[in-house]
Amino acid sequence: MRSPLSPFRGLLAAASQNAAWGAALALVGIQVGIGLIMKGSQKDGKYAFSPSASVTISEFLKLLLSTAFFWRECKARAARSEAPHGPALWSQQELSFSESKPFIDDTDSNRSRSVDEYPKQGTESYVSPQLDLRTFWQYVKYEVSLDVRYGFAQLALFYVLINNLIFVSYKLADPGTISLTKSGVTLITALVMIATLGAKISKIQWIAIVIQICGLAVTQYHPETGSTYPFSTYLILMFQVFLSASSGVYNQALLKSGNASLHAANMTLYGAGATINFMLHFIIRVVKSDEPGFFTGYGSWGAFLVILSNVFIGLAITAVYKYADAVIKCFATAVSTGILLCLSPILFNTDLSFLMLPGTIMVFIASWLYMEAAPPKENPTPAEQTSKDEAASISIIGKLVAVSKHYRNTVLGIFTGLTILICAFTTMSDALIPDMSKGETEVLPLPPKLLESPFKNSLAVVRWNSEHPERFPLLEKYAPFFHDLHFSMPNYLKDEDVPADYHNLTHDSAEDSPHIYVDLAKTMKLLLNAPEGSREAEIDGLLYFHFDAWIDPMGYVDEDFSKIWIPDIPDIPDELGKPGGPRFECMTNKEKYPWWGFVEADFHEQAMAAARLIEQHEGKYVVNTEEWCVGWTDIYYVPKKYFADYIFLSGIFGALRVFHEVAVPTIIHIIDQSRRAHPSLSILHRFGECWGSCCAKDPDVHDVLFNRCGHRLDYLNEIVVNAHYNRLENEAGMIGQQIIEPHFPVS
Repeated sequence: MRSPLSPFRGLLAAASQNAAWGAALALVGIQVGIGLIMKGSQKDGKYAFSPSASVTISEFLKLLLSTAFFWRECKARAARSEAPHGPALWSQQELSFSESKPFIDDTDSNRSRSVDEYPKQGTESYVSPQLDLRTFWQYVKYEVSLDVRYGFAQLALFYVLINNLIFVSYKLADPGTISLTKSGVTLITALVMIATLGAKISKIQWIAIVIQICGLAVTQYHPETGSTYPFSTYLILMFQVFLSASSGVYNQALLKSGNASLHAANMTLYGAGATINFMLHFIIRVVKSDEPGFFTGYGSWGAFLVILSNVFIGLAITAVYKYADAVIKCFATAVSTGILLCLSPILFNTDLSFLMLPGTIMVFIASWLYMEAAPPKENPTPAEQTSKDEAASISIIGKLVAVSKHYRNTVLGIFTGLTILICAFTTMSDALIPDMSKGETEVLPLPPKLLESPFKNSLAVVRWNSEHPERFPLLEKYAPFFHDLHFSMPNYLKDEDVPADYHNLTHDSAEDSPHIYVDLAKTMKLLLNAPEGSREAEIDGLLYFHFDAWIDPMGYVDEDFSKIWIPDIPDIPDELGKPGGPRFECMTNKEKYPWWGFVEADFHEQAMAAARLIEQHEGKYVVNTEEWCVGWTDIYYVPKKYFADYIFLSGIFGALRVFHEVAVPTIIHIIDQSRRAHPSLSILHRFGECWGSCCAKDPDVHDVLFNRCGHRLDYLNEIVVNAHYNRLENEAGMIGQQIIEPHFPVS
C-alpha cells in the first residue's frame, strides 16, 4: 500500500536535488567569474590596487558575515537557553548567567530579573533570556577553546600565503591553467593526508594519480616550444596546491576537534586573517615605495569584484558541501575549468596547446576514478585504536604538535613573521623567478625601439614674472616633449568673471613671483587629485623653468627621474663684479657664503623659523632648525612621489614669506634628508651643464646649442632664439623613429 507521505517525500527529494545543482551552478559561476576577474583586473600585468589590502578587506567582510551568522545562531540558542558548544562549557567557574547578568523583561511583575532566577531548562515554567551584546560576547568568548583558537590563527597563516600568492599566479598564467592545476594535482593532497592523518590510498587511487599527472603534463606540452609556461610558474602553482591541501586537512582537523559552532570558528579564522594581512600591507607599504595605498585603486569595478568574489567563493563551496557532495563539487570544478580553458585564448590571447582538450579529459577522468576507488573505512578494535593513538603520539608530527602547544606564542610569532616575509618578498620581486626548466630557449625578436622624449610623462610648468603673451607660440614648441604644458603668468586671464587666483592644470595667473613655489604646490595638488585612470593621472613628475630659460629635453635621456633635480652652477661674477648664482649651498652661518639675500635682507631668518615649525611635527621630517639653503631655482624637477612633501613644506615656508631662492632649496634639502633609504643615498641630483645663472645674459648660438639648459635667453636676439627653437622642431620630428643599435666590428 502506498504511503500518504510518498508525494511529500518526492517533493523533498526533488527540492534537495535542485538545491544541490543550484549550489553547483553557483560554484561554477563564481569560479569562472573569479578567474576572469583576477586576470581582467590587471593593467599591463599589474594591479592598480594593493593585493594585500584587497585580501584584508575580503577577510574583514567574511568576519562580518560570520559574526552575523553566529549572532543569528546564538539568538536561537539563547531562546532555548543553550550553552556554547565549545569545550569550555558554562560552569560556575567559567560562565553562568548569574555572572554575566543578562536581564530580560518580566511582563508579569514589570521588573527585570536575571536569568539565574528562572527555573532550569526542562521545566514548564522556564523563560528563555533574550540575546544582547553582553551575552553574545560570552558566546563568542567561550565557544572556541584556547588551543583551537591558536590552531585557527596558524591556519590563517596558510590562507594569507594562498590569498596573496593567487595574485602572483594570475600574473604568470591564464585562469584555465590555474584552475586545472588546482583541481588536478591529487598527488599532493594524498601525500599530505598520508603524512598527517595516516590515510590509506588504494592501488586504483595511485593509478588514478599517475594518470592525472600524465594528463596535466599533456595539457601543458607544446610540440614546437615545450611547456606552455616556465618551470618557475609551475613551482608556484604546485606550492599553492600544497598550501591548499595542507590547510584543508588542518581545517578539517580543527573543526572536528570540538563541537564549537562553525560560524564562531570562522570568526576566529577571518579575524586572524584580517589582522595578519593588514600587518603585511603595512610592511609592504614601508619597504615598497610604489605600493598602492589601502583604499587606492578602487575606482574600477574590477577591484570591487575581486573582493566580492573572494568573499562569496567560500560561501559557494560551503553550500555545495551542505546540499551536495564532493562528487558534485568535482563536477562543478571540471565545468568551470573547461569554460576558463575555452575563454582564456579568446579574452587573454593565451597560446594553449592543441593537446589541452585530451589532457583535460584525462585529468577529470582520473579525478573521478580517485574518488570512486576510495578504500573502505575500517573500524579498529579498542586495542588497535589505542596502539594507533600511541604511535601517533610518538610520531614526528605528534612531537611537533606537542612542542607547538607548549610554546604556542613563540611558534605563532615565528611563523607569522615568516609568512609576512615570504609574501613581502614575492610582492617586492614580483614573482620573477628564473626559469631553470630549459637549457637553450628560443630567443624571440624584440620589438623595435622607438625614440621617446624622457619627459613624456612629465608636466612642464613655464613661468613668466611679467606679461609676455606674445611668447606663447614659441613656448608651445615644447609640447611634443612633455605630457602637458602649464603656463603661469600674471594676468593670464583678463576676464573680469574669472578670479585672479584661478588655477587649473594648464594655466594660472599667479602674481607673487618671490613666493611662486606656493602656486606650484597648487599644481602638484591638482595632479595628486586627478581621477584614477585619467590622462592627468599618468603624469609622474614636474619640470619647472622660466620662459627665458632654455631646455634641450633630449639631453636628459639618461637622467634618473626618481630623484629631485636642482642646478649646480658656479657663482661667477660678471664683468661689473656682480655675483651670479646663487649656487646651491646649505649652511648654518651666513658668513660661509655672503649672498646678498643674507647680507642685506636676512632671508635665512624666516627659513629657520619655518624649520622650527616643521620640527614640531615629530618624526615626520629630519630638520636642523639652525640650517638653511640657497640656490638658483629658475629650473628644477620634482618627481610625483615627493609632491605631498613639497605641498606640505611649501605651505609653511609660504606662510612665513620665505624668498623662493631660499625656500625651494631648503624644502628640497629637507625632503632629501627625510626620504633617503640610507644616509649615504641622496635622492637629490645636482645637475650641471647649465649655462648662466639667475642674472646672466647674452648667450650666443654656441652657448645655446652646446649646453642642454641655460638662462637667460634674449628674445630680442632672433638668431640665438631661432637656433634653440629650430633644434626643438628637428628633435620633435624625430620622436617615434626607430633607434638602430650600433654594431661594432669584432677583431
